[in-house]
Amino acid sequence: MNLILFGFKASGKTHFGKLLALNMNRPFIDLDDVVSELYAQKNTKHLRTNEIYKKIGGPAFRLLEKEAVKTLKNLDNAIIALGGGTVLDPENVELLLKIGAMVYLETSHETLRKRIFRDELPAFFNKDDPERSFLMMIHERKPIYESIPAQKINTETLDEAGVIAALRSILILEEPPNGF
Repeated sequence: MNLILFGFKASGKTHFGKLLALNMNRPFIDLDDVVSELYAQKNTKHLRTNEIYKKIGGPAFRLLEKEAVKTLKNLDNAIIALGGGTVLDPENVELLLKIGAMVYLETSHETLRKRIFRDELPAFFNKDDPERSFLMMIHERKPIYESIPAQKINTETLDEAGVIAALRSILILEEPPNGF
């Protein structure tokens, strides 16, 4: 069974996903890497997802992301980190729920703000008003994230080892015992 991590940009999906995969000796898949690879196959140029978004725009990026999600359908026993916008598409969520247990990594808005504004801003942010873009992202995405049938882990109330232990327990509880 796959474990699929989702949440806001900078919530720790990739960080905790890599640690969990290493801890449990499972493959780690970052959907951003899959999107970048698909883009490179079609355009013979590797770009980061932020650059792809800027180059092709939001609607085309979401189509490429949807194509990337479809490549996951035959995976098993992987730890998968999604992009922050992946679950905005109900069809993506429907497929993801079929291939694994989903986990929402909840992180406070203050922590997200610090992390997001520390690095390169997301391509979908308005560069002239990044604070408003941040607030709109929170306002638009939080209800969607919370509506998805998933386990939730608050990354603010646990240290790194605690988050990994919580993720391990979800994985262990979700998997059928051997022989069944």
